[in-house]
Amino acid sequence: MTDLHTVYDDAYRAYDFGEGHPFSPLRQQMLVSLLAATGVDTGAFAVLVPVTEAAVRAEHDGALVDAVVAASRGAWSDAWLPLGLGDGDVPVFAGMDAAARRLCGGTVEAADAVASGRARRAISLGGGLHHAHPARSAGFCVYNDHALGIRRLRAARLRVAYLDIDVHHGDGVEAFFEDDADVMTISVHESGRTLYPGTGDISDRGHGGAVGTVVNVPLASGTADASYLEAFDAVVPRALAWFRPDVLVVEVGADAHRYDPLAHLALSSHAFEA
Repeated sequence: MTDLHTVYDDAYRAYDFGEGHPFSPLRQQMLVSLLAATGVDTGAFAVLVPVTEAAVRAEHDGALVDAVVAASRGAWSDAWLPLGLGDGDVPVFAGMDAAARRLCGGTVEAADAVASGRARRAISLGGGLHHAHPARSAGFCVYNDHALGIRRLRAARLRVAYLDIDVHHGDGVEAFFEDDADVMTISVHESGRTLYPGTGDISDRGHGGAVGTVVNVPLASGTADASYLEAFDAVVPRALAWFRPDVLVVEVGADAHRYDPLAHLALSSHAFEA
C-alpha cells in the first residue's frame, strides 16, 4: 500500500467553458506548477481512465446524459435549459461529455485506490463538480464526480463521510445521498441567503432512516478565520465522531478565501491550513 495516490492528467484542460468563464482549467495548471515549484512530493501521477457513459447513466437521469452527449456533438435544443445546460453557468461546448467523464474518471480512480487498498490516501487534482444533481447540471458542473466516487467506495461496503469546505453549499452531493444512512454529507459554506445555490440550511438533516446524516453549517457574509474555525470545530469533529466513517471524502474548494471575486467569506490561507 502506498501512502498517497495522486491523479492528474493534462487532458483535464479539455473541460473548458470558454474564454471569460470563471471555471477556467488554468487553475489546475497553476496548481500543478505550484506543487512542483514548492517541492511537494505528489508521487507519479496515476494513469487516468474516463468513466464510461454507462457509469454516468447509473447515477444521472438518462435525459440529462442524452442532452450532454448531443450537445457535445454540436446539437442544441431549448428543451435542455431546464436540465441546466446552455446557460451562463454551464454553456455547452464540443466534447463536453468526454471532458466531464474524464474528470469523473479521476475521482473514481482516487476512490478505487482507497477502496481496493492500493493507497491510504488519494487526491484527484481535478473534478470537484459538487453542484451537478441527478437530473440536471448546475453551477459549472456537468456530471457529479463525487457521486460516482462515493458510489465506488460504497460498493466496497465502506461507510463514507463527505466534507465540503467549498464556499458554496454542496447541494448536488447532498441530493444524491440525503436518504442513504451510510453516507454523511457535511457542508461548511456561505449562507444561501447571500450566495448561490441558495440552499444548505441547518434544518436540512436527511430523510427517513438517514435523518441526521446531512449536516450544513451556513455562515454569514464576511465570516473570517476565527469565526469560521470556531463554527467548524464546534460541528465537524463531533459529527464525524458520531457517524464513525471508514473513509473521508473532502471537497477542497478554496473559494472561501477573502480574495475570491464570486463569494463573500473572508478566510486567509491560514484558515485552510488549520
